[in-house]
Amino acid sequence: MTNETADMNAPDPTANPSADKPNIGNDLMNGDILVSESQTPLDQQWTSLERQVHELIDLTSTLARENKALRAQQSNWSGERAKLIEKNELAKSRVESMITRLKALEHD
Repeated sequence: MTNETADMNAPDPTANPSADKPNIGNDLMNGDILVSESQTPLDQQWTSLERQVHELIDLTSTLARENKALRAQQSNWSGERAKLIEKNELAKSRVESMITRLKALEHD
């Protein structure tokens, strides 16, 4: 019986030879973070939090770039609006001047 017990506890020769080692092949890559299937639930939570923090950092960078582009666009539009207002005032002034001259000609 001792031999049978020893045989039952012996590793199965058909099994994965690295079964007692962490299985790197079963690891998953989430961004820059390596998640192993052999992690404890607490480790998995920390890994998940770390991944979420990296995602937030990336999102913040993206939003900062978009915000900068939008501010530049707003500045351009504000400048264009100022030029259009100036042109509009000039045109209004010219039209008022022509109306005044036409009225003066009418009275003559």
